[in-house]
Amino acid sequence: MRKILGLMIVVGLAASPAMAQKVLIDYAHDFDFEAVKTFQYVDTTDSNSGNSMMHDRIRDAIVRELTEGGLQQVDSDPDLFVTYHITTADKTVYNTTNYGYGGLHRGWGGWGMGMGTSTTMASNYTEGTLIIDAYEPVEKKMVWRGTGTVTVKSKAEKQMKQVDNILKKLGNKWDKIVAGQGR
Repeated sequence: MRKILGLMIVVGLAASPAMAQKVLIDYAHDFDFEAVKTFQYVDTTDSNSGNSMMHDRIRDAIVRELTEGGLQQVDSDPDLFVTYHITTADKTVYNTTNYGYGGLHRGWGGWGMGMGTSTTMASNYTEGTLIIDAYEPVEKKMVWRGTGTVTVKSKAEKQMKQVDNILKKLGNKWDKIVAGQGR
């Protein structure tokens, strides 16, 4: 029983890097982010949660994060257009655990070998990336992109917590850019 429990802990720890949340941004360094006061959320052909309920939740969370961050949502003449899209990929992580003792050693009767065994376990998961894009409205040129990548949880409530965490981290990075502190 202890070996099984130990194996489960080792597998869980080895797989945990795949479950970490990764948030990155890129932006047009010559764009005046301090001048941005308004935004308009727009759906695009890339706004693709695959589920209309989840789409509404993600859109509402983006709008909420932007308005809580001090921007005003408008229906026309925004300083920025904002949209999102999602990508997913099914992944597998392999973890090998070795058990054994010995090796080549000299014993009473001469040289001997130890015994050992290895167990490899495969764990499947879905990696999802939420991508938020901001465009300036005149030339429709992208000026900011934020991405957040996670191991997707199975329950919708937990997925929305993941989205909220990504949006908060991206919002902090946005605030640094506006303050002139870069990434």
